[in-house]
Amino acid sequence: MKDIKFFINDILKEDPFLIKQKTKNSKLINIFKLQIKLHQKNCAKYRLWYKKNNFKNPDQLTNYNDIPFLPSSVFKSHHLKSSTKKYKMIESSGTSSNQRSSIYIDTDTSLFQRLSLTKILSSTVGSQRKNFFVADLQPFEDNSDRRLSARFAGISGYLMAAKKIHYLLKLNNKKEIILDKEKINILKKEIINSPIIIIGYTYMLWQYLFNNNDFEELKYKPNIDTKIIHFGGWKKVQNEKVDSKKFIEKIKKKININENSILDIYGFSEQLGSIYVSSGYGGNVINSYSNILIRDFNTLEVLEDGKVGFMQFLSVFPLSYPGFSILNDDVGYISKREIIDGIECLEFKTLKRIENMEPRGCGDTLPDNYYV
Repeated sequence: MKDIKFFINDILKEDPFLIKQKTKNSKLINIFKLQIKLHQKNCAKYRLWYKKNNFKNPDQLTNYNDIPFLPSSVFKSHHLKSSTKKYKMIESSGTSSNQRSSIYIDTDTSLFQRLSLTKILSSTVGSQRKNFFVADLQPFEDNSDRRLSARFAGISGYLMAAKKIHYLLKLNNKKEIILDKEKINILKKEIINSPIIIIGYTYMLWQYLFNNNDFEELKYKPNIDTKIIHFGGWKKVQNEKVDSKKFIEKIKKKININENSILDIYGFSEQLGSIYVSSGYGGNVINSYSNILIRDFNTLEVLEDGKVGFMQFLSVFPLSYPGFSILNDDVGYISKREIIDGIECLEFKTLKRIENMEPRGCGDTLPDNYYV
């Protein structure tokens, strides 16, 4: 009998954006049924939660709407694990609430996450390896601690595609973060003649690079295949947040790049490896290995396109923890849905994060006194 890993490997053979809608739906629904069975078997908390809420037998599920979800806040208060294999525990970088999610990643889940990232990035920025310039400090090499900061874990996934890596920031004698002028000079030389990737968290790129007077405007147009990749939002610097248009226009002014070469990647710690790319002013695109539903704030019913609500993300990859169907604490809406030659193009846009807001109906998801 074929196990769930066979079917995940099978869908990973598909183009990350050009899968036929009927094929995608059939394959995803089958995998999500197997996900439920897997986590019922291997995670006692998930099994108890599923039984307590009297959800459908997974074999009876026929559409995405009926697939149960966990709120992302659960991973901040409970340790959920569905694997006995060797694992690393990823901790989210936290938001203004200072609560962190703890995610258990085993070798199988990690492999699928890497394969997904590689395929989506190759489709987006090209398969040729490029030099990456990271708007961050160079991380410590000692990763013996199983708890990894999601800030560095999140970046490291993208760096697998790098030919060479340069970190653009360093600490001065006062332990303050400053530009590394030597690395900035390398960037200025390479960006003209070679395609490069400038990558980092949105707030780090803004604070230390594009809104920093020490980073001077480039006088020459960069190589046409150069890309800017940013992700992660504004974290704990919400007071410095600017809207997408101002952010893009500032980058265009600083390095004279086309807006469609500025890529905003949406993702979150509870579903690492599932990323959604937007270019310029467009929405974030749902890939072949995932899906999205928008749910009403009060009833949690699925909303029609264009309506604002909680976002439920479904991903085929989490095997070591029950994170394949998550209602996160961001608010958004479906901004585009069209089918061309049987292929669905589905895009969404986010509006804001709701701190300390528990989706109604999710308050009793897991028992507090039951530990895995």
